[in-house]
Amino acid sequence: MLPFRRAVPLLSGLLLLSGCGTGKFFTPENGNSGGGNSGGGTTSGNYLFVANQGANSVSGLGISSTGTLSTLSGSPLNFSFTPTALTVSRDNKYLWIGTVSQIFGFTIGSDGTLSSMNSGNALVNANCADMQTSPDGKWLIVLDGSGNALDLFSINSDGTLTIGPNGGLGFTVTGTVVPKQLRIAPSGGFVIAAMGTAGELFFSFNTSTGALQYLTQTKPPNLTSDNAIAIDSTGSYLYEARSGTNPGLVVNTITSAGILTPTTSQSYTAGTQPYSVVLDNTSKYVYVANRGDNTISGWSIDANAKLTAISGSPFASGVAVTSLGADSTGKYIAAAAYSGSPDVTLYSFDSTTAGKLNSVATSSTGTNASIVALSH
Repeated sequence: MLPFRRAVPLLSGLLLLSGCGTGKFFTPENGNSGGGNSGGGTTSGNYLFVANQGANSVSGLGISSTGTLSTLSGSPLNFSFTPTALTVSRDNKYLWIGTVSQIFGFTIGSDGTLSSMNSGNALVNANCADMQTSPDGKWLIVLDGSGNALDLFSINSDGTLTIGPNGGLGFTVTGTVVPKQLRIAPSGGFVIAAMGTAGELFFSFNTSTGALQYLTQTKPPNLTSDNAIAIDSTGSYLYEARSGTNPGLVVNTITSAGILTPTTSQSYTAGTQPYSVVLDNTSKYVYVANRGDNTISGWSIDANAKLTAISGSPFASGVAVTSLGADSTGKYIAAAAYSGSPDVTLYSFDSTTAGKLNSVATSSTGTNASIVALSH
């Protein structure tokens, strides 16, 4: 494959933020409910960021040890464009926000204060469908919205970004490509992209050099869309949330050559329009957001990745629940709902029924809460 380079002159673009010229921004009136704290920030270092695509904003919330939510200082960040991707640095010092053309950066203070980098200008250009940081904290990989590239950036010590080797990797795959989600293996050794009806793309990744290599494409059944993926903590299994004619949750074994093999002949039944999937931090439980019926389905995972429905599943969520994430402490699961009621729900794990989710806090963040990103 020919070398790929997506480097282009950085477009000029300023954030439109309701703050002062210092690059630090102040806390609006707190809109939390269901146990939310008043005032800005949290000292826990456990953060939840939410892209509100209908409001062109990103909200930051602190998660306390008891499961309350509080608005971070500098939240919400207001833009003149729509945020399409979010990710937090592995050391929890930086938040990067992607759009269809650029990536912006923010520092995260010790109290959660968000401060814009580069005077509010974009750090680099990229069409961001999704983006993730490598486990070693050295690289930011972007699933390009064009559907034919991964964009690669090295992460500098100050949180700025530099175009990586060859700018990333271009590729050509078959089928109707709709870039959905990107995940990097816990080892950093491979990357998988969910591409809608075009299925999954598997790439090897060298964390030392930044070298990416496209290996395989695995297509779903006809008229089926792979909307979201999750890789377990061992890098042995891939979980796929599917909608269409063969909906539900599919579990696959992963080989080093990129071969994905379903563990069962049938998908596990979820709700209507499975749209997001997340594993808890122990990889003992897996959850799927069902956008079409406002629920979250949950399963326990045995040693061979066989799933058993959790008692009480599915669990109620906001309307058109779209994105799920697990917090850094392993105590909570967060959900964002595109049509609100509420925008964000924080769940704890039941003390008596293993894996059962209990709503402990909610928050009103903004119109069309679509993406969650949590600290590590």
